Amino acid sequence: MKNLVTKILRINGSQKGKRMDNSLLNIFLILVATVGVMSALFVVVQTNVFRAAISLALSFISVAVVYFAINAEFLGAVQILVYVGAVSVLMAFSVLLVKDLQTASSSTKGFSFYTSLFISGLIFATFTYVILATNWITVENIKSPIVEQILFEEYVENSSDNSITSVSNSSSESEIKEGIFNNSILPIGTLLSTKYFVSLQLIGLIIVACVIGSIAVTKNTIENDQEGNKETV
Repeated sequence: MKNLVTKILRINGSQKGKRMDNSLLNIFLILVATVGVMSALFVVVQTNVFRAAISLALSFISVAVVYFAINAEFLGAVQILVYVGAVSVLMAFSVLLVKDLQTASSSTKGFSFYTSLFISGLIFATFTYVILATNWITVENIKSPIVEQILFEEYVENSSDNSITSVSNSSSESEIKEGIFNNSILPIGTLLSTKYFVSLQLIGLIIVACVIGSIAVTKNTIENDQEGNKETV
């Protein structure tokens, strides 16, 4: 009886610890999300291009912090390397190409402004409804010990049909891998290099095409401005 009571107390204590950890994590995520949303709004309302770019970088960093908090380290690293790096390039171009950083992006509140505001609010309301209406599967809802072992402890991957199973249910002597949530980089890298390889290459080509197009547009704009200045003189 004493051992049973001790076991129950340990289970209850661990559950309370998990609830406390989840509460602290939720508070932290709410604070980070608030910083991200406020910095994104500052990007929209700010007329100074350089300050807007810094706010955009802060918004992307807050998203990366959310990824790190939910144990998605790979996505967090990609978020910082790709998006924050792109914002650094944007700041360099804004300093080099924009003559007046203070009023370069100033705009009037006309029909386009209110139309964009309405569409943005509609999209935000749609996303909010979908997030709140979706029945998300949380860790607390996982009742199968096999699924918990695959996600948080160890699993075995069958090379013949690319299926995964728990170590206890595996009859083969395959290589034991760390849980998916413990090491998410390996499964994501495997999928990017196999199943989604073509899509990854297409994304790279699209990015290169966008960079070339932006350079061409900027070059034509500068040449037209120089020709206009010569005609004025």
